[in-house]
Amino acid sequence: MKRTYAGIFALVGWFAVIGQYVVAHAGSLADTVNYLSYFTILSNILVAATLTAAAVSPSSRPGRFLLAPPVALATAVYITVTGLTYYFILSSLYHLEGWTKHFDHLLHYVMPPAFIVFWLVAVPKGRLHLGNVAWILVPPLVYAGWTLVHGPLSGFWPYPFIDLPKIGWPHFLRNVAEFIVFFSLVGSIYALVDRVVGHLQTRRS
Repeated sequence: MKRTYAGIFALVGWFAVIGQYVVAHAGSLADTVNYLSYFTILSNILVAATLTAAAVSPSSRPGRFLLAPPVALATAVYITVTGLTYYFILSSLYHLEGWTKHFDHLLHYVMPPAFIVFWLVAVPKGRLHLGNVAWILVPPLVYAGWTLVHGPLSGFWPYPFIDLPKIGWPHFLRNVAEFIVFFSLVGSIYALVDRVVGHLQTRRS
């Protein structure tokens, strides 16, 4: 049942990632790089890859890596931040239509809760601690660094809260710091949930 669930949402995830690229961003190499510069897309690719591994080959080396509790925690945190940021900050800024809108909703409204459910029921619990939260901050910091390199070279800034030419350095650094706190908070909550669920499962057994 878990593999079936993972397989269904793996297909949904890849459908949304590839579909959004085809209808809105397909073109030159620069367009492709810009598309892959959205944290939304990167987090959804990670989710789709994890669910694919869970459905097809959970015992393979990629499967064991992606489904390891610390890595799955990171994936859960990234896709949660993606969904919440879009819902509370970005959704009112965009007026999408047609397939672009449908793919956008799959990426932001369907895949985040779908993966959190998977993480809750399919990833072993009771193996995480707050120390695991620290290392999941590295990819978001690398993403911020990439944005600082790619943005000036391309003129493309994926989100208004990291649009350095418009908001300036003080606001950019403040926003990055606030997101790091956000990632840390979500990660800490999920680590606590992991411990509680793991404790309850141990008591039942």
